[in-house]
Amino acid sequence: MWRDVLDIAMRYLHIVSAIVAVGGLAFAAFCLTPAVRVLDDSFRASVMKLVQLRFRRVVWVAIFGLIVTGTYNWVRAAEAYKVMGAKGNALIGTKVLLAMVLFSIVAAESVGWLSPKKPGVLTSVKLLLAAAVILLGSILRKM
Repeated sequence: MWRDVLDIAMRYLHIVSAIVAVGGLAFAAFCLTPAVRVLDDSFRASVMKLVQLRFRRVVWVAIFGLIVTGTYNWVRAAEAYKVMGAKGNALIGTKVLLAMVLFSIVAAESVGWLSPKKPGVLTSVKLLLAAAVILLGSILRKM
């Protein structure tokens, strides 16, 4: 009984963490960035810097949540992945690899190793990686 409650809690926290991280990224890309273009350069830069600092904290909590809950869910589903054979292992491996690439990009941005001239391109890459991870998770869930 307690194991079922823990399984549900971990799945819930995994989904909420993904929603917060990907939803925040999508909001910034599709709503915030275009909206602040009407502001003068210095004010826009100040607003974006403050938003980025706050969101960075939120996204790291979400990433931590994804890693902890994802690991738990992966361990709990290990037998199911074995039953799926090579196809299941390839899908989960690809999902985890893409998630790690995404987390690495976020980490590199956070410490200043990545600061592209066109940040929109990097945002698009992050959104595409996130969409691929979510798609793979959906496929795995159905299998």
